Parts: sequence; C-alpha cells; structure tokens
Amino acid sequence: MFDERCSKYTDCSSCDHFQKDVFKYRTFPRGLFLPRERCSQNMMYFLLKGEVWVNSNEHPDTILREGQFIIQPVGSHVEFRIHTPTESILYLFDHLQSVCDSRFQDELNAMEGLPSYPAIMTACMPVRLFLEGMKLALNDDMLCAGYLQAKRTELFYLLNCYYTPTDLMGFYSPMYGYIKSFRYFVMNNYRQAKDVEAFARLGGYSVSTFRRIFKETFGEPAYQWMLKQKRQGIYADLTASDMTITGISAKYGFESLANFSHFCRSNFGKSPRALRSK
Repeated sequence: MFDERCSKYTDCSSCDHFQKDVFKYRTFPRGLFLPRERCSQNMMYFLLKGEVWVNSNEHPDTILREGQFIIQPVGSHVEFRIHTPTESILYLFDHLQSVCDSRFQDELNAMEGLPSYPAIMTACMPVRLFLEGMKLALNDDMLCAGYLQAKRTELFYLLNCYYTPTDLMGFYSPMYGYIKSFRYFVMNNYRQAKDVEAFARLGGYSVSTFRRIFKETFGEPAYQWMLKQKRQGIYADLTASDMTITGISAKYGFESLANFSHFCRSNFGKSPRALRSK
C-alpha cells in the first residue's frame, strides 16, 4: 500500500464554514500529566496508539490501550497521564446523532431502566479505517463544516452497524447518567436561582453550556422553564397556602410588592389579593 499523500490545492481556513473544534488530532509524549478538567462538551476519546491512564467518575483509575475508546459527558471531570507516546482523536459534540430513529429510541428506552455501566469500547476495523482517514483529514486541515457533518454522520452509522445495542447502551450510559444528575440538580435548586445566569453559576457552568444542557434535558429553554415553575409556584401559594402576600413576594425574589402585583396581573390577569380571594 502506498504511504503517500496527494497534494491538496484548496485552503479552507479563511472560509466561514471552517470548523476546528469538532474533531481534534492530538499527540502527547510519555510521562505528560494532563490535570483534572471539566469537559465543556461531550467527548469521544479514541486512542490510536500508545497507553494512557484515565481518571474520572465515569472511568475511575482506568488504563486505555491502543484501539480503545470511551465517552466523557459534558460537565464531567477527567484527567490523563500518558504512559507511552500516544496519538488520539477527540470528537466533541453537543448531542447524540440519530441515524436510525427506531434503533436510537430503543436504545434510549432500554437505558431508562438500567444502571450506568460505562463501557470501554474496542475499535473494529471499519472504525479504525475511519479514524485513520480522520487523522489524514485533520493533518491536511480538511475542516469544512459540510465535510465534518458528513464524517459525524458516518461515525454514528459505523457505531450503529458494527456494535450491538447492549454495547452502545454501555458506551452512551455516562451521558445518560449525567443527564439524570443534571435533572436532579435543577429540580433541587431552581427555587434558589433568581435568573438563568445565577442558576448557571450555582452549578459551576458557563451560561452557554448551562443553556445547552438544559434544553437537551428538559426540551425547552431554561428561562421559559423557570418562568413556568415560578408561575405555578406563585399561583399555588396564593390560592392554597397560608403564607402572607408579602411573604410570597419575598419567597420568589421580587424587590417590591408593586413588582409582584405587576407580575401577577401580567401572568394571571388578577392582582395577588384578587387571586387569594378567588
């Protein structure tokens, strides 16, 4: 087989469709330590060559070897120690891509009732060939958004076609486990947050990351969801509790009774006192 590159005549780096942060090719020398860091996106980590120690909640004290790959969900923390010189490809993404709706939904439904058991996957030959092709493309700066979208779709097709649903449930389970923990965090803390920015800070997220995860988890923007909870809580407290109107206003963070009254009129068509009388 020829080990020779074709000459590339197109420079895409100045194009508006140029994207660098979808797939990344990385090499690291032996002995390097990469300290614990929060993942700002979901990440598939493919080890092409070498051996690396990985430590995270999903993969504690784990040794990865050539040809293996794992997934780390957004918001998780992970650290690496390079045992031997390594080559790796990282795939960063916001959500899983469905290339077969029925199978994708079957996998999600199956994960609903199963405990999390994060899997270390081994690249089959089609996936190995895909990764070698990605390595060449990344080294040649073939980073057009359209091309990368095609490669993303190809990757998910390969995973769907060459791995069993049970394999994929184990592989994707860290993401599902994280979504469950994020939902738990939201439900236990939303009353403390005055706005989306404060909510993001409370969980240690950037605002953009918090909004993205929230919409993926709850199916609507964080602001709309928070406003809905606020409306429901205020209505319930005014019509079914013994709290004073002043106390309810303070509970939901209004700066004055006038502001609270304006909110009630805008959202329920009545003043707080009229709602309580009703």
